[in-house]
Amino acid sequence: MTHGRGAPGGFFGGWAPDRVPVDEWQVLEYNYAGSRKISVPGDFNTQFEDLLFYRDGVWYQRWFDVEPKPGKRYHLWFGGSNYTTSVYLNGTPMAKQVGGYVPYSIDVTDALKSGGNDLVISVNNRLEKHSVPTPRTDWWPYGGLIRDVMLIETPSAHLVNAKVELADLSGRVEGVVATQGLRAGDTVTVSIAELDFSTEVTVGSDGQGQWTAMLKPELWSPENPKLYDVEFATADEQLSDRIGFRLIEARGTEIFLNGKRIRFKGISTHEEPIGRDGAAYSKADFEALFGEAKALGANFVRAAHYPYARHAAQVADELGLMLWEEVPIYWNIAWENPETLEIAKDQITRLVTRDWNRASVVIWSVANETPYSEPRMAFLEALINEVRSLDDTRLVSAALLGDVSRELKDAALYLAAYGAASDEVSKHERDIFKAMLDKAGDHAPAVGSGFELVIDDPLGELLDVVSYNEYFGWYYARFIAPQLGVSEKTVRKLMFKFMEHVVLSAAFDKPMHISEFGAGAKSGKRGEGPWTEEYQAEVYRAQSRMIMNSPQIQGMTPWILKDFRAMLRTLPGIQDYRNRKGLIDENGQRKQAFYVLRDFYEGSWANVE
Repeated sequence: MTHGRGAPGGFFGGWAPDRVPVDEWQVLEYNYAGSRKISVPGDFNTQFEDLLFYRDGVWYQRWFDVEPKPGKRYHLWFGGSNYTTSVYLNGTPMAKQVGGYVPYSIDVTDALKSGGNDLVISVNNRLEKHSVPTPRTDWWPYGGLIRDVMLIETPSAHLVNAKVELADLSGRVEGVVATQGLRAGDTVTVSIAELDFSTEVTVGSDGQGQWTAMLKPELWSPENPKLYDVEFATADEQLSDRIGFRLIEARGTEIFLNGKRIRFKGISTHEEPIGRDGAAYSKADFEALFGEAKALGANFVRAAHYPYARHAAQVADELGLMLWEEVPIYWNIAWENPETLEIAKDQITRLVTRDWNRASVVIWSVANETPYSEPRMAFLEALINEVRSLDDTRLVSAALLGDVSRELKDAALYLAAYGAASDEVSKHERDIFKAMLDKAGDHAPAVGSGFELVIDDPLGELLDVVSYNEYFGWYYARFIAPQLGVSEKTVRKLMFKFMEHVVLSAAFDKPMHISEFGAGAKSGKRGEGPWTEEYQAEVYRAQSRMIMNSPQIQGMTPWILKDFRAMLRTLPGIQDYRNRKGLIDENGQRKQAFYVLRDFYEGSWANVE
């Protein structure tokens, strides 16, 4: 076996191709022996310069040796591949997985041979209008075997999954074990040595068993990320997991962790490592990335916009970072396509059942910036119901857009009040602003009058936390200026004054979370105006004042921790196919706004006890 960049124990650690025609008469329009080697885990886009923009199929092949043992089952386990994957073993089609980012496994016992085995995998990162997500995304659609691939040996009767959770603050702990091949009446031993606890769980005819016990464990929190080694054992198998115990809940417009009120001092991320292009895939990648979140003073990370590698939640558990995990229901998808709904359900099911033992995960998110429609409502309600049926111990949210056209129209009128009273605008612009106010008549606002923006998306009724993406300091000026016939510079300067008097709220008696705000800045670019570090820092100051005005807001995750690859971001010399809203650049250099947000998180807003 060739060893390369694979994780220890990884099935792929490099690529050893060996496929040639049997003689000169056989026509093969491929040649594995003459093809390039690729490291797994890892996306193919950033391993080869000519594949950076490639969105289509790639074939993987390797030989491996194994001696199957009697009474054992063998499973090919994939940590995640993007987006459509077909697996062939010794010439036999084994499985097809549609939908990226999530783990899956294939029982290959019957297809294995003693000695050499030929594994071929096709991975295609092309997205379609019915896929999840669709082809238009604002991140890089990294393709290939982006996470570990392993061959796992189990007994014929084996454990499949286990769930352990704190039931209530009295200290009662509940659990479920799921098995395959065990007979009704067989037992699974669950033990937590540090709590001097062990119990025998009897498996029923459905292969599952439940247990409950009064354990009173030390509770996990950002200040004390306590984890326990929990072991699960059958007569033939022993597995373990590190699990923390905590209780997250919403009461009215507030959020409580372990019975104490808390605010989410957060930041959004993408699954890209610091200092290297491509998809993050190792524990070290997430330790570095989330380490910057801790340095920022964050206690919460929004893992946007898709499921991350399993290491992400494990590292968050250890560091004491609460986590928002999300599936890529992004912008507009095929709401009325039953196959699309099944892909989405599969993604959320695999994510939830992988991470339901991670104390750090406190929010499951089902969507980002999806415009209102009745089909969208039906689709997301079905997905929310799916989540709650799997796990009702966490909060459910979605990043909402609001009514953007109405919000911009209302904001423009308030900006007119500031413009009409300003000595910094031209006479022509002042006349435009005054004409707007005259037209509004009795409804014309005054400078300093409060502007309350209320999020009333009906999806909020189905959520536990109403989250909202807004860009007052960035995109809104670009949209408003041409509508008014004034300069963008004027609108941007007025916007900072206006934001001090903005109140954000939701039409529901629920906590509100600002899931995105931000501004672009090229690291090292200094001066005035957009793309400078100074302008980005001023946006964060203005946003912070707006947050302070808004008592319903219980958390925020500004966009974004690190500059990341994005095909839609093409501005030469500034973006160069990167979204520049990061508080650090792609190599980890901190921008001024990093320190602005850090100072805010050290202030009074976060202190709610």
